[in-house]
Amino acid sequence: LSSEELSCFINRLEASPESPKRDLVLLCLQLGGQRPSQLLRVRLVDLDLSARTLTLYDPKGARTQPRTHVLPIPEAAIRILVSLSERATTLFSTGDGKSPLLFTGDGIRGLRVETVSAMVNSLARQMMEARELREGFELRDLRRTCETMLAAIGISSDIRAQIQSHGLGGVQARHYDRHNYMAAKRATLEAWNQYLQRLVEGRTGDVIPMQQYR
Repeated sequence: LSSEELSCFINRLEASPESPKRDLVLLCLQLGGQRPSQLLRVRLVDLDLSARTLTLYDPKGARTQPRTHVLPIPEAAIRILVSLSERATTLFSTGDGKSPLLFTGDGIRGLRVETVSAMVNSLARQMMEARELREGFELRDLRRTCETMLAAIGISSDIRAQIQSHGLGGVQARHYDRHNYMAAKRATLEAWNQYLQRLVEGRTGDVIPMQQYR
């Protein structure tokens, strides 16, 4: 998506009725283009509001165990995650000893990615009808849009990889690079959300590219 198209999409998304599926898509964007399937697996125990971190588990690739993917929570995402945690605690009723899922309709079954995709498809159709889009898009296109825009505001490829959890399976990443990049990821996500806010407000002219992290 272009910056104008993403702005229109976010405005339509925020105007949608509050629901776990709407919150999931907003968080995918606010957290720099996370995979929806990974966010859907998040449980209450993975959320640390005091430390402002969210732990995801990345099973992609030839891994015997999912790779831990810890993200700092930007200020813009706090309200949604507090609401989701309160809702999950209230609905939780499985009694099986597991921590409750954050994205659930009834406290037992997790939200399905197909449900989220259907909502995004519906918003994309509305945008096409309103001539706010050059062509249609799908849920998966939001991740690529985020990475492209992160690059455009000066975020280096290694920090983008750390935020989106891709390309980290090499020998250097597994054994030699012990830096967890948390400070850089936190600064990047705060800058990214300021950028998104400027887009939504139509203030694209005053966006200042960030100095690249190395």
